[in-house]
Amino acid sequence: MRFWEFSYVKQLIGIFVFVAAFLVAGVVMHFALYEKAGIFVWSYSENPTTGIEEFQRTVLLPEPDQSRIFGAQAETEKSGDSEPAAEKKPKEASTPDPKPTEKENPEPDEKDSKITKLFNGKDLGKWKKTQFGGEGDIFVNEDGNLEFGFGAVMTGVHWGEKPPATSNYEIRLEAMKLDGYDFFCALTFPVKDSHATYVLGGWGGGVVGISNVDDLNASENETMNIEGFEKDKWFKIRVRVTDDKLEAWLDEDQMVDLELKDRKISLLPGDIELSVPVGIASYQTRAQYRNIVWENLEAE
Repeated sequence: MRFWEFSYVKQLIGIFVFVAAFLVAGVVMHFALYEKAGIFVWSYSENPTTGIEEFQRTVLLPEPDQSRIFGAQAETEKSGDSEPAAEKKPKEASTPDPKPTEKENPEPDEKDSKITKLFNGKDLGKWKKTQFGGEGDIFVNEDGNLEFGFGAVMTGVHWGEKPPATSNYEIRLEAMKLDGYDFFCALTFPVKDSHATYVLGGWGGGVVGISNVDDLNASENETMNIEGFEKDKWFKIRVRVTDDKLEAWLDEDQMVDLELKDRKISLLPGDIELSVPVGIASYQTRAQYRNIVWENLEAE
């Protein structure tokens, strides 16, 4: 009997072939996703926060799209919303030309006690990384935007303190999908003594609506709409909660106009419950967020 015909030798060879194939698949998957060396979702690279080389989950930072940058800048200047040249801060000669710093939404007046900026563009501040399990990296990128990396499931942050109010308020932000095929923004917020989530791009990338209304999720209740979301485009998101109504907008289009009387508002049971009291999440999708603002309203 030949040496390799022994059963235990065959088993060892089979295990070796399986492990080798598994590792090769991991390398191929990593290169397909991130276009650089690594295995599955890990690589030995520089930590963007500490600057130290270490073994970590890979974060794919998009290359600046110059045509989109300058196109957006020209459109802003044409509309007359750009800052006067004298008010712009000079750029340092040693740094590359960044994306325009002008925001589509005007900065809130910090003297107005009704308006609170929830994101400073420098660090997470009072936001905390939500421990969904398998979440992607979360960081503030070089443009001062909050960025979520790919996760095995959901990736997100939640507010680490009590919300400024539970009714008669409005929360606004801008969100951009970078890559992925499911929701790039699930905004969880209080509705009196309960919570709800405004989902954008769910159930395969197109569903917009509120989860839950009368125990029905956004794909099942009357708030459901179908929208297309281009990548690398900023979308304005707005939610308003009053004693009588729940309303939501996408850009200038009102998506939700829901009377609250005799309606049950609740969260979809599961991981999204970790997003209370206020949270932002994505599902297997890279995304960025900016201009996160809370405004208290007068009771109607």
